[in-house]
Amino acid sequence: MRFLKAIMYVRTVHYRDWRNLAETSAAFSPGINVLWGMNAQGKSNILEGIYFFARGRSFRGVRERELVRFGADFARASLAFRREGFEEDTVLDAVLPLAGKKRLAKNGAPLSATAEMLGLFRAVLFTPANLAVVTGGPAERRLFLDIALSQISGDYLACLRRYTRLLAERNALIRRAADGGSPSQEEWTVYAEGMAEYGARIAGYRRGYVSLLASAVSRYFAGMTGGREVPGLEYRSHALSDGVPDLLTDPARPADGGALLEKLTANREREIAAGTTLWGTHKDDVILTLNGADARAFASQGQQRSLVLSMKLGEAEIARQIGGEYPVILLDDVFSELDEERRRYILDSLSGDGRDADGEPRQILITSCEPDVIPGARAENVAFLRVSGGGVGE
Repeated sequence: MRFLKAIMYVRTVHYRDWRNLAETSAAFSPGINVLWGMNAQGKSNILEGIYFFARGRSFRGVRERELVRFGADFARASLAFRREGFEEDTVLDAVLPLAGKKRLAKNGAPLSATAEMLGLFRAVLFTPANLAVVTGGPAERRLFLDIALSQISGDYLACLRRYTRLLAERNALIRRAADGGSPSQEEWTVYAEGMAEYGARIAGYRRGYVSLLASAVSRYFAGMTGGREVPGLEYRSHALSDGVPDLLTDPARPADGGALLEKLTANREREIAAGTTLWGTHKDDVILTLNGADARAFASQGQQRSLVLSMKLGEAEIARQIGGEYPVILLDDVFSELDEERRRYILDSLSGDGRDADGEPRQILITSCEPDVIPGARAENVAFLRVSGGGVGE
């Protein structure tokens, strides 16, 4: 597959009453930018605001009103980013009130829903909380796939939203049956067929994504560990069958949901007894191994961190490969527990293989308590921004 060479990068951000950021702005350069300062000064809050425009919500999983600074009526963030080859910035705005509906806009024009914003700006984020992708349950790994795929495929996002709605309605149907109700055969059929259709497409996208991710993780992990250990990723789904193709690289192909449809129709009584839908892509998992052993149970903390970092680097690579643009890389406290050799490898991987025809590197925004997080002479080409008391300076 051909790698395209387009780059996306943040030009400026502006915040008003966002977390502890009363009123502050920051300007970033292409390449590596380090936001440094003591803890609780606002470094992660700045990344949170940037990533909000990529995902449509906080990466911390909080309610939007919790983003509003204490004593304020609303929080506002504005992001200006530039695509390679374009002469003008794209400006995204978000206003999050304590009460009422949030307001989103692109270049001053209102957006009617978060879905209209997703995919405009792309970013890949690593935080220490991402270790849950290895240490947590299947839901953490499904979330990783959903976030990554939703940024590069509008069809995937649409299928996921539709499947989620059907699942909630089918679970309500199951509870009604468990309480003595008598749903019609038509109702059971409609939900089973709908979930099988959209579930097969979700599984097809995920299978294609995990296949690409496994290859990328293998390369990055080998670089971090000197090739001494071999990681493995395998996607497992109730919806997989010979009729579910790799939809990531060929989204026009039809996906046969027969395997999931059979499970949803043949096990109704078990599901009524359990009170929930027991089969479907909401139960999928990615099996992570290291040297053939379960990474969740047997990998050390350092190995787990290296595995998640490899997955995040792979996510950025696939975004370039499929979406045609390098996403912005956001690394929140990523280097605090890494030795200098691994820091250097990650920085080489991010800036060395991602240059366009003019030699411009992809953009990386890093938070750190100290400015010397970038080793050696490389720091000469780094933009350092000090964060203190909710404000940004050089």
